[in-house]
Amino acid sequence: MTIIAAPSETFWTAMGAVGAVLAIPTALFIGWLSYRAVWPRRRIYWSARVSTLTHTAAHGALTITHGSTTLSNPHVVEIDISNVGNKDLEPAQFNGQPIEVTSTADVIAVLNETSRPTSQRVLPATVETKVLSLNPATPLHQGQTLTYIMLVDGSDPQIDLRASASNTHIKRQTRLTPDEIVRMYYTRMSQVVGASAGTGLLYLVFLLLSKA
Repeated sequence: MTIIAAPSETFWTAMGAVGAVLAIPTALFIGWLSYRAVWPRRRIYWSARVSTLTHTAAHGALTITHGSTTLSNPHVVEIDISNVGNKDLEPAQFNGQPIEVTSTADVIAVLNETSRPTSQRVLPATVETKVLSLNPATPLHQGQTLTYIMLVDGSDPQIDLRASASNTHIKRQTRLTPDEIVRMYYTRMSQVVGASAGTGLLYLVFLLLSKA
């Protein structure tokens, strides 16, 4: 006859410790999700890439024109504007003000404007002398990236972006692809989960040492 011994107090203590280890990161993760829902992070990341057009207009060998305007020092500027926060940016959050991309060189024209995903709308653009003005008449959706390619004329164009957006962090950085934006989002999520798991492990070590 085989007698199976009842689990010892040490076993139940260890099982309780394992449960605590699992409960702590789970509670922290749920709390983090609740915090994100109640206190959304609104972020706009943007970048600018300036490319010169090869020409030797000064030597009379090549003349570049746009319409009837002869350009003395043309450049192509590619602007990316991404909503990398966890909420859509609604028109009301821009306080009735446009998003302005400023240039030290004259803005001649918008050559192309796109949205990723393509199902979401591009913000309408208006060209002024040294400003590309974007009207936030529709939401800038979570995960959406707007790309504007504009033609400017002038030496060494310096590009900046300004916007009056409530509770929104605006940051310039190196140009990101949509895949990089997604990876950045999940990397941050994994960091939070990892920190929660680490807290649970430290609790387990503390519990086992206290029982020793």
